[in-house]
Amino acid sequence: MKTLLLFSAVCVAVAYSQVLQPCSPPSLWEARVSRIDPEKRFAERARISYDATNRRIRLIEEVLIRDDKDYFDVLFIHNTEPGTEYRFNLKTKECQKREIADAWRPFQVPPNSTFLGEGYIGTGAVPGAGVLTQLWSNTFENEDKYFGVYTAEGCIPIQEEFYSRRTGLVSSTFFDVTAGISDPNVFIPPRECE
Repeated sequence: MKTLLLFSAVCVAVAYSQVLQPCSPPSLWEARVSRIDPEKRFAERARISYDATNRRIRLIEEVLIRDDKDYFDVLFIHNTEPGTEYRFNLKTKECQKREIADAWRPFQVPPNSTFLGEGYIGTGAVPGAGVLTQLWSNTFENEDKYFGVYTAEGCIPIQEEFYSRRTGLVSSTFFDVTAGISDPNVFIPPRECE
């Protein structure tokens, strides 16, 4: 009986010690991203280059707001105080350079997030026909909410949803993610913005 109780206590301790910690995605990656905000009738499709180490993001985007379509080359540089956004309109050839008001928010599972479980995109029943993912959520002190889906292996971002009173719900889905940056000059501001 004592052996059974000791074994049960060890099993509980092992299970408790295996609380899953948020994974860390690659610090440099590129992908296609689709973002929507149904309430504002906003949709964006873009090519993204992401550098977490130096806090930089480059987007070549097609933006649809209601029935208006526009095309932008956008560079966010958060590694200076204040950060700088360069927004070059590919149709009008006009550039706006402005300070970034929002703090850097990396594409990663925020600290202290809650692990919701794992699930397959596709199926796990057929080898190679699915991707095992991890689901995470968080509610911050200011009541902003976060939900993220990352691959179980490699911690590759698949989907992020972020809600705040200021922005509403923004849902981002990532496709064709590749590690690294194919062009190191991608984080140089457009010539037209200098």
